[in-house]
Amino acid sequence: MYLGSNRWRMTKKRRRPVNLWLIALLVLLIGAGLYFQHFIVPTIPPPFLPTDTPTTSAASFAKEAADLFLSGKLNAAEQAYRQAIQADPSNADLHLSLARVLVFDRHYSDALESAQNALLLNPQYAMAWAVYGWVLDFLPNRTTDAEKAVRDALQRNPSLAYAHAYLAEILADEGEWQDASNEARQALSLAPNLMESHRAMGYVFEFTANYTQAIQEYKAAVAIQPNLATLYISLGNNYAALGDVTDAVDSYLHATALDPSDAEPYARIARTYAGAGQFGKAAQYAEQAVQYSPQDPRVHGLLGVMYYHSGDLQKAIPELNLAIAGGQTSDGQQVQGLALDSGTIGEYYWTYGLALAKLDRCPEAIPIFRLVLAGIPDDSLAVTNATQGLVICNVIQPTPTPTSSPK
Repeated sequence: MYLGSNRWRMTKKRRRPVNLWLIALLVLLIGAGLYFQHFIVPTIPPPFLPTDTPTTSAASFAKEAADLFLSGKLNAAEQAYRQAIQADPSNADLHLSLARVLVFDRHYSDALESAQNALLLNPQYAMAWAVYGWVLDFLPNRTTDAEKAVRDALQRNPSLAYAHAYLAEILADEGEWQDASNEARQALSLAPNLMESHRAMGYVFEFTANYTQAIQEYKAAVAIQPNLATLYISLGNNYAALGDVTDAVDSYLHATALDPSDAEPYARIARTYAGAGQFGKAAQYAEQAVQYSPQDPRVHGLLGVMYYHSGDLQKAIPELNLAIAGGQTSDGQQVQGLALDSGTIGEYYWTYGLALAKLDRCPEAIPIFRLVLAGIPDDSLAVTNATQGLVICNVIQPTPTPTSSPK
């Protein structure tokens, strides 16, 4: 029987040579696949699922900012509004809200920029013109421009309570008391629950020396916005004007609790205690004002005046010199000196001269007295004290006291 199958063929087929490079490549590919499967794949999130950190909306940031403002946290509110603007830069209301916060935090240049941004976005928006005008009123020599801008707002929206309130403040600054009062009352009639309406009315009462009524309006503003330091400073100013030292100091201390790093309420407390003749306490609070605002020449002048009235002339002189001439503090802070002017600045000058004169440093004191007499001749208090200083230094003779003739 013929066997046709070749499986019994005795001759062997020649084997191909083994390709070692191919085997190595296959091993590497298999290893890489295993690594990817076990270590990379588990870290990849499933498709079409939301990420763990979704983008926060402008509305959420704005709500957070409004809550922070209501809590009196102005710096935090400012940052939240900036985040809202970053999320929605074309929203004019966000720029205006930021401007308002910046005004209450006394950052007027930044507030002006924010108000201008709102106007660029919406030139016909009445609220933008109102806030823009209000900001201008806090800048030097811009009161006329401020009034014009707010009146432009009222032309666009005569019922805008904010604009009436802002105009009331501007007119009060211009001495237009009756018109200011009318605008504040209009704001109150339009929006009796608006903090700015009561603040404007209080502002008008304060500048017309109706301090008791001013206090009532500021209290109404505080009831609406209970955590705004500037309202408590305004309250304190009116209590101080009435001679109510206790309530004035309490109001100022409330302001320091809301904004501990603000020098103004400490300076106000110093002035209040000085008005009551308590110069030791006044000096302590003036020292805190300097601590929080070491580059401000006014607080150095204030501290110098308090030291002078406390009888500590050696401490008074360097502080008053910083206020007048400027220079560097002991810890390296640079202070810009104040040019002579009537009122408080004049007080720094003649007090400095008197301190020098009482320490027998008349060659330094006499030029200061003469500068005061020539520079602010209409300031009667300054003239009286500068003249007294020249008497101390024997430059002029004291005016003889008239005596009655014997009968």
